[in-house]
Amino acid sequence: MNKKLLLLYVAIFSVISVSAQVNSSQTYKFLNLPTSARSAAMGGSFISSASSDLNLVADNPSVLDSTMDKLATISYINYLSDINMGYVAYSKYYHGVGTFSAGLQFMGYGDFIRADETGQQNGTFSAGDYALDISYGRAIDSLFSVGASMKLIYSSYDYLNSFGVAFDLGGTYVSKNKLFTAGAVINNMGMELKPYFKGDRQKIPLNMQIAGSIKLDKAPLRFTFLANNLQRWDLVGNQSVDGLPTINSTGNNISTTTQKTFTVDNIFRHFVFGAEILPSENFFIQIAYNYLRKKELSVPGRTSLNAFSFGLGMRIKRLKFSYALASYTSAGTSHHITLSTDLKSFRRKSSSN
Repeated sequence: MNKKLLLLYVAIFSVISVSAQVNSSQTYKFLNLPTSARSAAMGGSFISSASSDLNLVADNPSVLDSTMDKLATISYINYLSDINMGYVAYSKYYHGVGTFSAGLQFMGYGDFIRADETGQQNGTFSAGDYALDISYGRAIDSLFSVGASMKLIYSSYDYLNSFGVAFDLGGTYVSKNKLFTAGAVINNMGMELKPYFKGDRQKIPLNMQIAGSIKLDKAPLRFTFLANNLQRWDLVGNQSVDGLPTINSTGNNISTTTQKTFTVDNIFRHFVFGAEILPSENFFIQIAYNYLRKKELSVPGRTSLNAFSFGLGMRIKRLKFSYALASYTSAGTSHHITLSTDLKSFRRKSSSN
């Protein structure tokens, strides 16, 4: 099999998100991949931040506020081999109305040789996934803010293509002393409008999350706790499904067994733990632990760091740079790079000249 084609299969059908092994009938799973380095470093999602970071809108649209006027960001993710992902976004604040943003997420799998079952080649084909998001957010008062996103999704694999729509709803709470932040989000509520195959409409990967972040008052540390996939309790899948049919040793009778789903293992599959070191406003270091990723991606007999993700960020003049190292499949490690800037700062400098 062509190596690139094999990697395409790995990227699409392997566990690239916390729900991939649990529900194989879902489509558009690329939506569960983090679009920025900062989110990737925090275990895949960062919904409980009150900082003016346009990159986090894809996780929680309620972070959009009046401070995010004319911000721009671009991210690049080296997923596997020639499989690459990117995200670009821009935000604009309108006085008395709220803040809007527009972003484009894409995942390209490269070009592939088309061949029949006998190995006869017949040209090449390409494959890719795309999502255009329009988001809106505004503050209700000094403590609470809300936001929503609409995503137009297009997927194309050679002659197969699909179109869908999804919505995100989010809320953010920030304490008066700014040391505690909480977020709640429902991601990817929607449907596949035009399926790959007529009459075979698949589900979009819905995800409900809540999270809290606590900043220590007299230390440059912030800890984050994320509860993921709250819409589905059992994340173990076929390993512990109530009423699972089994065949006895004689092979003649079929019986039904009930396995426990309320286990420590299943509970921890919902949680992601993260920490940040914040020595200054211009520099930070991140680390996170995703238990579900460890359970789904670890290869028996091999030691790996699939559960961990790492990142750092810094400001260089008017440019913010962040980098993350994470693993979403057993096939390799992914590198995330994000560049962000405030476009107003360039205008002020030009005016002064």
